[in-house]
Amino acid sequence: MMRLNPDYLKTYTPEEIDEMEWGTLETAISLWIQHFELALRTVFVSEKKLSNQILGGILDGAVWLECFVKIADKIMAVFFRFGEGVARSNKEPQKLFKLLDMFDSLEKLKTEFSEIFEGEAGADICTRFRELEKLLVHSSSKVFWEFGLQIEGNSDGFPPPQDGSVPKLVRYAINYLKYLASETYSAPMAKVLLTEKIWKAGILSKPEPEENLLRDAITNIMEALQRNVESKKLRYKDRILPQVFAMNTYWYIYMRTRNTELGKLLGEQYLKMNYKVVAEESAYMYQRQAWKPLVRLLDKEELKRENKSDNEDTRALIREKMEGFLKGVTEVSQRHRSGSYTIHDVDLREQIKEATVKLVVPAYIEFLNAYSSALPSKSYVKPEAVQGLLDQIFNGSDGKLKRRDSKHRTRGGTSSSFDGESKDLRRSRSYTSDM
Repeated sequence: MMRLNPDYLKTYTPEEIDEMEWGTLETAISLWIQHFELALRTVFVSEKKLSNQILGGILDGAVWLECFVKIADKIMAVFFRFGEGVARSNKEPQKLFKLLDMFDSLEKLKTEFSEIFEGEAGADICTRFRELEKLLVHSSSKVFWEFGLQIEGNSDGFPPPQDGSVPKLVRYAINYLKYLASETYSAPMAKVLLTEKIWKAGILSKPEPEENLLRDAITNIMEALQRNVESKKLRYKDRILPQVFAMNTYWYIYMRTRNTELGKLLGEQYLKMNYKVVAEESAYMYQRQAWKPLVRLLDKEELKRENKSDNEDTRALIREKMEGFLKGVTEVSQRHRSGSYTIHDVDLREQIKEATVKLVVPAYIEFLNAYSSALPSKSYVKPEAVQGLLDQIFNGSDGKLKRRDSKHRTRGGTSSSFDGESKDLRRSRSYTSDM
């Protein structure tokens, strides 16, 4: 065993382990798993056979097993104290996966361990094995539930992103849960939850199937994450930013989760109702608050009441509506181009652009067709320019709005628009990078 150079086993108290760099600890745990298995399946199997060969004839074989266990116990004690130190150390979220690796390793070795350390002679060492496994169950469970509490308590300590983008906590949490729901970790995590529930309720209880326990546990974390998002949403002072933030964040959660093991576990219906629908509603509210007020400025009902387009008061009202519309477009576009309203997801941004064009441009064309004769030529822009500007803003270009036949330029911009019930928000993939 010493030829494996297990220097990492010299660090075993919880306090010492807490001071280790994460990369160093991660490597140490991986080595511990490999060496533990090697010791059990190779070293101790050979030692047990050798002990039997040499000492099996003494006192009719009454002492050889006890002698073997005493020799092995000194080695196993070193492994046990390191494992116990890891299990008792601080419960950072990233430790969950290494704790599950350790637990899963012990689960796979449980039968062999009992066979090697059999009988009364091996009772104490088998007890310590079970105690380590119990520690790992409690630690894994505690890390998982504390992760949910950290999300619930908004303990990341950061304000909501000032550009309405997806917060780092959401990216981290979704990737964390996706990893947990993967084939590698879903079974050990479910086993941990089931074991802990049996211990608490008693062996005669009838717990839910492991998959249900895991789904319910992860659902709790997802709900805590949603409450975290809603809490951040309330902290914006700008009335449009909360909708941009919610649209970005819930769309990210939906697209990053669907068609994954996590998505299969939670179910497509759950994902749609809790994230896709909310993202669409937020997109609709964004359109309603950012763009519909500008479209309402072009409403003709007020002008129809005036009855005559050549009336001076009517002409003044037409000019006022056009100026208000162009000013509003400028203000919203400045918010987009300055980075105040950010939609990082390429396909989502394209959907928002298409819906915005569909909302704004036809209303503008209709207004121009009806009243361009009452407007000075330099007071408005061509419809093509408005649509081009929307394209440029959503494509990230620094577009400008040029008034018709005029050297005067104003900054123009765009945002998102969703038809009616906002049903044309759909996407096949996401380009937003993971944390």
